[in-house]
Amino acid sequence: MLAAALLALPATVASAGELAIAVENIGNSEGHLRVALYREGSQFLKQGQEEAATFRNAAPGTMVFAFPDLAAGRYGIAVFHDANANGELDSNLLGIPTEGIGFSNAAKANFGPPTFADVAVTVPDEGTVTTRAPLTY
Repeated sequence: MLAAALLALPATVASAGELAIAVENIGNSEGHLRVALYREGSQFLKQGQEEAATFRNAAPGTMVFAFPDLAAGRYGIAVFHDANANGELDSNLLGIPTEGIGFSNAAKANFGPPTFADVAVTVPDEGTVTTRAPLTY
């Protein structure tokens, strides 16, 4: 009887979206690129608040990073080119980054980083959404 009841339930298929990030303007092949993904409601750009993050060896030009199987919602992406591979975003005495940085939606860092609203990308229940994150050095 339990088996018959379970068979009568509608089948549900888990769906997930994918976020693809085209990191553009990579200046050289030194070091790594770090791409961090922040979900709406987390503290954007705060270490330890990333939904996901990845490092890959840098290659000049454009590299595409994909984050599959994401729950639907709004996400923001921050990228930096860790050219000296020390695991940190280096900056000068004024706090201005000395390594390449970029954000989803091609948002600019003017007198500080962009807000989450500036970089937010909506990931659907199914399918892929793509955003650009050109680096600025």
